Amino acid sequence: MKPLRSLADRLTLSFALVACVLVTILMLTLLSAFGRFNQFTTESGQRHLSEVLKTQLEQDAALLTDTLSAQLDIPLYHLDLTEIGKQLRQVQAQPGLDYVLLFDHELKLVHDGSEAVADYGRPLESIDQVPGDAEQAWVDSTLHLFKPIQVSNQTIGQLALAVDFTRALENLTAHSNAISSEAAQKQRQLAGQLVMGSVILLLLALLFTWLFCRRLFRPLRQLADKSLRYGEGDKSISFRLEQTDELGQLGNALEQMRRSLEQSHHQTTQLAYLDNLTQLPNRHWFQQSLERLLQYSERNGQRLGVVFIDLDHFKEVNDTAGHDMGDLLLFEAAARLRNLLLELDVCDPETGEVLLARLGGDEFVTLYPAPERSDQVAELAGKVAATLDQPFLIDGRYFNISSSIGITLYPDDGASSSEILKNADIAMYAAKQSGRNQYAFFSPQMNQELYERLEILQGVRTALAESQFHLEYQPVIDLRNGRIRAAEALLRWNHPEQGLISPARFIPLIEDSDLMEPVTRWVAHQAIHDLLVLQALYPGFAISINISGAALHQASTRTFLTELIQARGVPPHCLSIELTETSMIRHLDDCRDTLTQWKDAGINIWIDDFGTGYSSLSYLHQLPIDGLKIDRSFIRELRPESDHSLVESIVTLARSMKLKTVAEGIETDSQLACITALGSHYGQGFGLYRPMRYSSLKPLLEQQCTETSS
Repeated sequence: MKPLRSLADRLTLSFALVACVLVTILMLTLLSAFGRFNQFTTESGQRHLSEVLKTQLEQDAALLTDTLSAQLDIPLYHLDLTEIGKQLRQVQAQPGLDYVLLFDHELKLVHDGSEAVADYGRPLESIDQVPGDAEQAWVDSTLHLFKPIQVSNQTIGQLALAVDFTRALENLTAHSNAISSEAAQKQRQLAGQLVMGSVILLLLALLFTWLFCRRLFRPLRQLADKSLRYGEGDKSISFRLEQTDELGQLGNALEQMRRSLEQSHHQTTQLAYLDNLTQLPNRHWFQQSLERLLQYSERNGQRLGVVFIDLDHFKEVNDTAGHDMGDLLLFEAAARLRNLLLELDVCDPETGEVLLARLGGDEFVTLYPAPERSDQVAELAGKVAATLDQPFLIDGRYFNISSSIGITLYPDDGASSSEILKNADIAMYAAKQSGRNQYAFFSPQMNQELYERLEILQGVRTALAESQFHLEYQPVIDLRNGRIRAAEALLRWNHPEQGLISPARFIPLIEDSDLMEPVTRWVAHQAIHDLLVLQALYPGFAISINISGAALHQASTRTFLTELIQARGVPPHCLSIELTETSMIRHLDDCRDTLTQWKDAGINIWIDDFGTGYSSLSYLHQLPIDGLKIDRSFIRELRPESDHSLVESIVTLARSMKLKTVAEGIETDSQLACITALGSHYGQGFGLYRPMRYSSLKPLLEQQCTETSS
C-alpha cells in the first residue's frame, strides 16, 4: 500500500508545482503519472491472479494424479486390465483432460483407457504426446504430469496425465484485457475532467486533485490489496465493490473468477476424496485419515485397529449378472457396512465421522479407534461378516456373497500407514485362502506365504509364455475287458529351476486368480490336439479335461469350448468335461445353461469326486450329466471283508439313472476285484495305469489295437 500512496502524493505535488507555470505541462505530467499508476495497479492484480490461477491448476491436477495413481496401484499390481480401464475411462470423462496413460515399471504402455489398447506395450519414448518423464511440465497451455505408482515402497508403474487448461488461461487473458480496456477508458474520462477543472478553477485544483486522487485510487488499491491477500491464501476475500461504475464491474468480474476457481477446486476435491459408485470416501481420504489417526493414537498411547474387507465371489456376480448388477450390490454392501458402524458407534474420535472407505473394486476398509482388547476388533469383524453374509435382494434377484477380512493392530503390526494397510491386506488374503467367510489377524509368517503365492502366479504367466506346461494322461479302463477307453488330461508344470511342481501348489492359486481362463484355454487346445491324433488310431477314444468352478460361470469359457470343438471337428462324445459337485451347485441356474450348451455341442459331462460334495439327488435330475466318478476316498476302503454298501449304493443309483460310473483311485488288486464285482463300468488309478505323457499313451493304444486285431 505504501507505493500506491506515495504515487498519489507525488501526482498531487507535481500538479501543484506545474499548475502555476503551465497548464499543458500539468496535464501531460498528470496523464503520464496516472497512466503509470493505472498500468502498475492493473498489471499487479493481473500478475497475482495469473500466479494464483496457475498454482491452483497445478495443485488440482497434481491432486487428481495422486488420487488416480493411488486407485491404480492394486489393479496394476494384479494387472487387472478391466479395473484399470474402468478407472482411466472415468477420469477421461473429466473436461479438459488431454490424455491419461498407464505404464509398467519398464515404462511400457499398459493401458490408455480405450477398449482395445492398440498401443499396449509401446515404450514411453515412442509416444510423442508425452514430453518426457519429468514429474511436471507445462507445454503451452497444457500441464503434463508423470507420477510413479508404488506398492510397498516399490515402483510398479508410472502414470502419465495431461490436462489442457487453455480455456482457463484464455478466460484469464480475456478478463485481463477487459480490465486494461476499462482502466484505459476510465483514464481518458478522468483526464478530460481534470483538464476542464484545472482551466476553470485553477486555484481550487490543488485541493480537488488531492481529494480526487485519493477517492479514485481507493477501489484500485482495494483490488490490488485483495489480490495480494488472495494470492497469499486468504480464501475469505471478496472482490465485490460497493459501486456500479467500471471499477465496480471490474470487482464483480474478479469476484466471479474467484468463485469459479473455488467451485472448480471443490469439484476436484469431491473427485479426489469421494467414491462415485458407493458415495463412501475413497482410498485417498482413507490414507489421510489413517495417517491422522496413527498420530492421534501415538500421542494418546492408544491402539488402532484396521479391518480390511474383501467380498467373496463378487467376480461371479459380475460374470453371471452383469457389471450393472454388481455395482448395485456394491452400493448395497456399502450401505450395510455404514449402518452397522453407525449402530456400533465406531467413529472418528476427533470428527465423529464413520471411518469407512472403499479402496477400489470389492475392497472396503474400516478403522477401530482405541480398542482396549484385540477381541473387540475381532467382534467387529465377526459382525461385518455376518452382515455381508445375509442375502442381497437386487432388482428382484437374490445374491449370496460372503467376506474375507484381514485385521491389523497399531503398533503391534506396523508403525507406518503403508505397513499397517499392507499387512491387513495380507491377513485378508490369508482368510480367503483358509476358506473365505472368516477373518484373520496378521502374523509375520503370512508375508512369506504371500510372497510364495505371488511367485507362483508370476511363474504361471511365464509358464504359459514359455511352454513350461504339459499334459499327462491317466487312462480309464473298461472293467469288463480291461481295455483302455479314455484318459483324463492332467496339467503338469516342469519349472526350469525347481523341476516338477506339485499341482497342489499351483492349481488352487490359479483357480482363485484371473489366470484360470487362459490356463483352461491352453489345456483345452492341447488336449483336443492330442485327441484328434489318437482318434485316427483308436476311433471312439475320449479325453476328459477338468473345468474349475471359477471358469464354469464365465460366459467366455462356455462359448470358447463350444466354438473350439466345432472349429476343430471333434467327434461327438469324445471330449468330456469333469466338474466337482460344489462348483455346479453354487450357481445351479447358470450351470444348467452352460452344461446344456456343452451337451448340445457333443461334450460329455462327468461329476468328479462324487460323494464328497452336496450329494443331492435333485441336481442329478436337473443337469445333463453322463456319469459319476466315485471319489477315491470310498475306493480306498474297499476290501473283501469290508462293508461295500456306500459304493454299492452309488453304483446302483447311477445305474437306475442310466449314468456311467468311474471308480477313481484303484491301487490294489483287491480294490479292483471289489469294484468290478459291484458293477462299476470303468476304473482309474495307480494300480491300473499311472499318468503318462502323450508319447507313452500313443504306443500303448497302438499295442492295444494290434492285440485286438490279432
